[in-house]
This record gives sequence, structure tokens and C-alpha cells, in this order.
Amino acid sequence: MSNHIAQFNALGQEGRLEIFRLLVRTGPQGLCVDDIKGSVPMPGSTLSHHLDTLTRSGLLAARRSGRFIYYAVNWAETARLIQFLTKDCCADLHNRFRERSCAKAPARAGSSPRSPRKRAKGKRR
Repeated sequence: MSNHIAQFNALGQEGRLEIFRLLVRTGPQGLCVDDIKGSVPMPGSTLSHHLDTLTRSGLLAARRSGRFIYYAVNWAETARLIQFLTKDCCADLHNRFRERSCAKAPARAGSSPRSPRKRAKGKRR
């Protein structure tokens, strides 16, 4: 669980979230630092710090090709984070929602054959 906390912390800063979303849209090939810098307006030292934080959290993977470093989303780790959110954190909420939605909902007026009919004015039973 502590790894998930580090990942949430990494994504909890606007600039890092912007970098991560850019790399998600880019796909598995990733981008080199120069291309990321061209897409995300921030100083190089700040970008470097953010990339390091995202990489240490496990959400990004870095690979060197010649003199360039490419960053890409670590899809396996990102999938584990999403699974943690949807399975561990929300399972009980999902069950409660399903129970409520499956319970008898009050019928809307006029939608049920058993709903009372409107009486015409002036007529009594």
C-alpha cells in the first residue's frame, strides 16, 4: 500500500499529472525529455525533478537511447494502481450502490397500472 501512497503523491501535483497524462496519450513508445519539455511549459530543472518523482513512484519507466532519455508510462504499475482504486477501495461502495439500485424504487405517477387514477372534476364515488 505504501507504493500506492507514493503514486498518489506523485500524481497529486499539477505539473506531474500533466506530464503523466501527456505520456499516457503518447503510448508505449514514450517521449524523450526534449519532446516533453516542448509540450509542458516548465523549467528544465523542474521537469527533471517531476520525471524523477514519477519514475521513483513506479508510474514511469526511463530508457536511454544514445544521448537521449525516453520516458514512458509503466503500464503494469499503472494498472495495479487502477485495480487498487476500483477493487480494494470501491468494492464495498459498489455493493451498496447495487443494493440500493435493486431495491424497490418508488413508482412514478402514472407509470404503474396500480397507480391511482385521477378523478374527473365533479364526480364522486
